[in-house]
Amino acid sequence: MMLSRIIRTRSLAARTYSHTSSLSAKILSSDPIEPVCGKVFMERGHELVEKPGIKPTELLKIIHEYDGLVVRSGTKVTKEIIDAGVNLKMIGRAGTGVDNIDVRAATNKGILVVNTPGGNTISTGELALSHILALARNIPQATASLKAGRWDRALYTGTELSGKTLGVIGVGKIGREVAKWCRGFGMTTIGYDPVLSEESARHFGIEPVPLDDLFKNADFITIHTPLTKETQHLLDATTLAKCKRGVRIINCARGGIIDDVALLKALESEQVGGAALDVFEVEPPTEASLALRMHPKVVVTPHLGASTFDAQERVARAVAENMCDIFDGGSFVGVVNAPDLGTVASQPHIVPFVKLAEKIGSMQGQLLLNHKVSSITIHLRGKDVSDTKITDVIKAAVIKGVLNELGIEQVSLINAVAMSEEMGLRVLMNMSEKTEVGSGYMNSMCVELELGGMLNMTSVRRIEGTVFGRDELRITQVDGFNLDLPPGEHMLLFNNYDEPGVLRRVVEKLATANVNIAHFSLGRKEKGQMAMSAVVLDSAVPPEVITSLAGINAINNLVAIRLKEPIDPNFRVRSSTLELSASNTTTAQQGHLHGTSKPAQKPRHPEFSSGPCKKRPGYDLASLRTDSLGRSHRSKLGKARLRKAIDDTKRILEVPDDYLCAIVPASDTGAYEMAMWNMLGQRPVDACYWESFGKGWNDDAIKHLKLKETTRSFTADYGKLPDFGATNPDHDILFTFNGTTSGVRVPNLDWISSDRKGLTFNDATSAAFAMEIDWPKVDVTTFSWQKVLGGEGAHGVMILSPAAVHRLESFDAGRALPKIFRMTKKGKDGKTQIDADLFAGATINTPSMLCVEDYLDALQWSDSVGGLQGLIQRSEANLGVLDRFVSKNSDWIHFLAADPTIRSNTSVCLTLDLNKDQVKKFVSLLETEGVAYDIGSYRDAPDGLRIWCGATVDQEDLEALTPWLKWAYETVKA
Repeated sequence: MMLSRIIRTRSLAARTYSHTSSLSAKILSSDPIEPVCGKVFMERGHELVEKPGIKPTELLKIIHEYDGLVVRSGTKVTKEIIDAGVNLKMIGRAGTGVDNIDVRAATNKGILVVNTPGGNTISTGELALSHILALARNIPQATASLKAGRWDRALYTGTELSGKTLGVIGVGKIGREVAKWCRGFGMTTIGYDPVLSEESARHFGIEPVPLDDLFKNADFITIHTPLTKETQHLLDATTLAKCKRGVRIINCARGGIIDDVALLKALESEQVGGAALDVFEVEPPTEASLALRMHPKVVVTPHLGASTFDAQERVARAVAENMCDIFDGGSFVGVVNAPDLGTVASQPHIVPFVKLAEKIGSMQGQLLLNHKVSSITIHLRGKDVSDTKITDVIKAAVIKGVLNELGIEQVSLINAVAMSEEMGLRVLMNMSEKTEVGSGYMNSMCVELELGGMLNMTSVRRIEGTVFGRDELRITQVDGFNLDLPPGEHMLLFNNYDEPGVLRRVVEKLATANVNIAHFSLGRKEKGQMAMSAVVLDSAVPPEVITSLAGINAINNLVAIRLKEPIDPNFRVRSSTLELSASNTTTAQQGHLHGTSKPAQKPRHPEFSSGPCKKRPGYDLASLRTDSLGRSHRSKLGKARLRKAIDDTKRILEVPDDYLCAIVPASDTGAYEMAMWNMLGQRPVDACYWESFGKGWNDDAIKHLKLKETTRSFTADYGKLPDFGATNPDHDILFTFNGTTSGVRVPNLDWISSDRKGLTFNDATSAAFAMEIDWPKVDVTTFSWQKVLGGEGAHGVMILSPAAVHRLESFDAGRALPKIFRMTKKGKDGKTQIDADLFAGATINTPSMLCVEDYLDALQWSDSVGGLQGLIQRSEANLGVLDRFVSKNSDWIHFLAADPTIRSNTSVCLTLDLNKDQVKKFVSLLETEGVAYDIGSYRDAPDGLRIWCGATVDQEDLEALTPWLKWAYETVKA
């Protein structure tokens, strides 16, 4: 069946949203409302009839008499009521949530749904904060106990907010306010919101994270999202199990977002440490939720979010003012099912972008031909177009442009989004105030259609544009070809080989048909290769001329575009996508414009450098403790913070109690050389290396410590390991646990003798916190903060076994040591002894206390994800993403470490079937696209990639990266 036959004609066009002030609208209020509401309507020339508590059956009988309906949370505005309201033009909600209104039914009838955004923000936000505090300090329970005559101080010991992580689900106005206040208590704030851009979230001091990361990391979770099909039982048995054990949950949003049964079980098992609820799935709550409400770790209130005198008055006034504005032809403030057309109209500089959006959508719709569209992604760059007040209008305009070309009737800016949702057409928005690097445009937009073609192959078509001056529309790029194209009514787009004479042949055929050229633009990537041409014409091109132009040998994929009068091809709906039925199109008219299609999604965090490495999820510099800044590292506070860093390091890494740990200068390099200079020389040295840094330690021993005669070198090529079995346990052994530049790790330490006489020196800088270390087998272990935990550089950590301490105290190498290398001192008895202060919070030189706080923050996050095992699991999962990708694309990409048992789970090294220059171009392409930074292989390693997969990297970002790897390869090869 053709789509045009099954889509009903919408009634939106017939609806009227503007009246002169002399025409009075009649509005019904079916819930109790403050008197100010009726007063505003009366002053604006409209009539409010109040029937609080009216039964649904009675409402059905009279709703046809009214132009508007005002409700609070009591009235359920169902599809049946909406269908009966034949004269309804607007439904006003005195409050924020509209889950008691069938918004889809209203939209399909052309009825606007209006709420009062921000009216309850302070009231609900303050209640949520009150619940957080009450939950943290057991205030209601302690109050009840004291009033009952008991004095149970110990029983109600609570927890501080300072130093804890707050997870905000729904980063709207209320969520942002709560997060701001909680940061004042010293909390780290992370948030999940499917719409808000990362830049905007960070602007409000909230680190955006995937929902699963929020569950894993948050000590408190506060919910501020509406109840929708997607959020129904968002916190159920599965998601609650993902949360940090003992998490406290606050819901002052909507009942039904939490599965009450699952929450009760989680409280009983102590997976959830407490809950504070202002809302319930059924209100008033029934016997079914009594056990939950009576649980000793649950704080409850009877839906008091908006129950302040201030908020009641505010929302009553606001809903009346918002509805009057629309009735009287003013702004569209508070409309939830249509874009704010009034705001756009009041900003003339935005109107051209709305026009451009519809034209780009129309072009995309016409270029579909026999392809299917499964999703639309709209990228808005620049301060003007990324303004959240107008982005919904641009979104609607793009959808309108696309759907109009699919023969769908009466698509408008009001119903475009609803119609796309009805068809299952996914539309994504990506906004940023920052413009594309090197674009030169203050504001721009890019519309991507994910297409499905033959054999279910998919690709993405991109059309980009901007506005010059006040209203000069420009198409600036199509599928990677740069253009300067003013979108006209009649256009031709085609691919052609970049060779002399092509344009002449096109001009001749058009001139013969008396078709004049208004504008011509050529986009090319390389001289003499496939290019793209766009021609703007003064009139339509006759079909026979189109056929003649398509017959030119140098031309491919000719498509005629008309932007004013939409074409009417035969379409049908299939499998939640829009598909063009077979029609009389030639291969040249298929609309596949030459160019490698870019993936639709980019990593949210493109930092894949192997050092310094990505910050942990949810990182916020503003959340770090600052009381130690500007203080001496030798002060009581300074030493305490350094000592905490040492103690937490040992605890998380599960270091034996009799091992010592110190913070030393100059990162891992300084720590390892400090150990070598102090301890090597008593015994022969076996230096094992298979990559750049290990070779550096070998060279240090031979060239700088002058141990050439007593040093043996055990080497292997990049991607392999040397024969550890050939080492001598009576010798000192140097090795790197994980080869950062080769992607090879030591699978185990079974080759190290438990009865050894020599010391083992373990460079674990990219292994610590990501791999199990068999501590009895290592005597010196070093690493830096900048690797697995994403800390800052210049600081190293040294961990010493009792045997290493004995070597320090009993052996004098006779070398002159700089001050920053000295780890021993003379005791009162004149004997050399370890400088114990170094391992108790003192440092040899002045550390950065800001870096110390940053490291402590990373250690705290490590605990939140499950300690060492949690960190290892995250790294292994990240490696798994690349492992699966390489397996599917093994014809062109390979692990440098062919043996999976020795493959690193942090610094993953890959080789490509490309030459050196092509690899450089590959890496440069990804960086230019903002997809992956600093992933080229180390300068001494084989040409290829080095992608960091440590625990601070999100698995979702690696999954988003892999399609771009394939895109870059195909682009370079082409």
